[in-house]
Amino acid sequence: MKPNLLGSTAATLLAFTLPAPWAVAQAPTELPPIEAQDAETTQAAGPAGTSVGGYSVAPEEIDKRRTSSADPLMLLSREPGVAVQSNGGIASLPILRGLADDRVGVLIDGQQATNYCPNHMNPVTSYIDASRVERVVVTPTLSPVSLGGDNIAGIISIETRTPDFSDGGVEVFGKARASYRSVSNGRSASLEANVAGEKVSARYEASWNKADNYEAGDGKEVRSTLYENYDQSLLLAARPADDVLFWVRIGQQGVPYEGFANQRMDLVDNKSNSVQLHGEGPLGAGRLTADASWRDVDHEMNFLSDKGGAANGGMPMITKGEDISAKLKYELAVEGVGDLRFGAETFRASMDDYWPAVPGSMMMSPLDYVNINDGERNRTGAWAEWEAEPTPKWSTLLGVRYERVEMDTGEVQPYSWTGMMNMADAMAAMAFNAADRAREDDNVDVTAKATWKPTDTVAIEFGAAQKTRSPNLYERYAWGRGNMSTSMTNMTGDGAGYVGDIGLEPEVARSLAATLDWTDGKEDGRALRLSAWASQVDDYIDADPLGTLNDGLPILRFANHDAELYGFEASGTMPVWQSELGDTRLTGTLSWSKGTNEDTGDNLYNIAPLQGVISLENTKGAWTQALEVELVDEKDTVNALRQELETPGYVLVNLRVGGDIGRFTVNASIENMLDENYDLPLGGIAFGDYKYEGRTGPFRQVAGPGRSFNVGVSVAF
Repeated sequence: MKPNLLGSTAATLLAFTLPAPWAVAQAPTELPPIEAQDAETTQAAGPAGTSVGGYSVAPEEIDKRRTSSADPLMLLSREPGVAVQSNGGIASLPILRGLADDRVGVLIDGQQATNYCPNHMNPVTSYIDASRVERVVVTPTLSPVSLGGDNIAGIISIETRTPDFSDGGVEVFGKARASYRSVSNGRSASLEANVAGEKVSARYEASWNKADNYEAGDGKEVRSTLYENYDQSLLLAARPADDVLFWVRIGQQGVPYEGFANQRMDLVDNKSNSVQLHGEGPLGAGRLTADASWRDVDHEMNFLSDKGGAANGGMPMITKGEDISAKLKYELAVEGVGDLRFGAETFRASMDDYWPAVPGSMMMSPLDYVNINDGERNRTGAWAEWEAEPTPKWSTLLGVRYERVEMDTGEVQPYSWTGMMNMADAMAAMAFNAADRAREDDNVDVTAKATWKPTDTVAIEFGAAQKTRSPNLYERYAWGRGNMSTSMTNMTGDGAGYVGDIGLEPEVARSLAATLDWTDGKEDGRALRLSAWASQVDDYIDADPLGTLNDGLPILRFANHDAELYGFEASGTMPVWQSELGDTRLTGTLSWSKGTNEDTGDNLYNIAPLQGVISLENTKGAWTQALEVELVDEKDTVNALRQELETPGYVLVNLRVGGDIGRFTVNASIENMLDENYDLPLGGIAFGDYKYEGRTGPFRQVAGPGRSFNVGVSVAF
């Protein structure tokens, strides 16, 4: 697999550099023009952190992709530099240029959320259904400080539709959607209803998704991959003047159950309520934007049927969390200077994580196991940014952000202070309670970049950034030392048990990145984008070995190490032919990254192998059809510490078609058309299969979905 894929990749890149009528590049995604993209993450219009190196997924492309999955992060799975770490069916975790999960800043309409789960089963993307996503903006590595802090990889911003207002009178309109996926018997339905006046508007949105365990290419059921969720929100907006906007969104989300194929536990209930406020308007010579949000989370884990169910009480684990945040931003255009932006924000996260005693259990009683007691992670920061155009061919961006991160937690307790079964946890709890648990971090981010446009068809962006992330609550405060208690903290799907370290230092990434963006200057012509990047991460939160679990997997303690990451991406598009049969384009992407722990020499965990997508897309009238080939190299560069499994390379063939029929929009696809049996390189170990099969045989990687016939229909009214 590797020589063939590498050879074809080299030929592809060479083809793009030559003025030939053939080339291979990006998946069927509209590439941004040479002009810098607007990377604003709030619903307000206006420039903020424009970037050639960033890119967006357009609404029409999102419409094509949402039929395949209820997980909004899967809308990005084919984008260059983006990978998806398998988790639950609606809760996968982002990997941006080799950096995963909390290292990526993920925003929904400018707001973030905390993972209130020791297995990270409720990431921010689990709180929005794919049907509500209007646009996704990815700004890796050199993300402007105005977009957010507490990340070292960059920003993924998920945006919903802005409020609608009428030109006169009252308008009522909306859309209903339904979809089906055969590989998992997956069903989805959503509704959007709008009432829009000239000055006020309202929008109600609701969605529901349900799926069974999916089947792999060999016809075997992949255990613990089922799920069900619902989501609803009400958006109320007012526009008292053309340049003033206020809105409030009230949301509710629930997950009655969700299987996790690579975890020891499953989600058996997750409820969340949220309120988000937004206001913007002129103030003096500039523009002021204010945001505030609140979210509560009530989360419970236990075992679903594939892992034995909970007929005898199982092992309930309950987490309650609350996020409160507020932001202010002021933008000012100064003639002869450029655009100045200033901001301040605060984010408060509080959590209680406890495991109720199980009556009759010798190990899990008589006390409740208190994992995190009144945990607090509070951030307060301010930032300033200057964007300028010193000459017609040059634009620059310089930003600085400071954040104070304060963390603390109360005393904890094991299931029992006596008895041999709980001795390791009892001793660990006493040591933890005697320690000074309060920590304060002073974090500084800097982004400096420039864009040079020597011609109308070429733009080159380059720059440097320092990004900082403090540890999350589990990385600092997961204290248990017993076999069972350590195995309950795992955010990577590797089956290992993890212990926190109060003394962890924040991760500091210092990065360089450059992007070349070229077009042939013709409408719907050829385009090419090449990016290269490198990051040196001081105090990268990796792990050190502590022992071994009963099933042979390691017990690890979170630990600071120095790490190095680097890689490249390529994407592009070109016309192939135009005829009475329609316009046909060849598009594609290519991504590769490498990460190393410099202290131990080990490879970093869950680094995606070389992968690419090639698509031949035809458009005729209102209909588009595409033949897509997805190529993934073998993963033989693995993390020895976590016993990461190697995976073979594979090729998937997908067929897609979609179009409009009056008020109806239809999208259909056959994914994995050849029913290829393959392992997910970032899938982790198949713990659901392992436990269902009686804990026999060696661990194996989570298998990918087999052939699936997908169809989605929406109707506007």
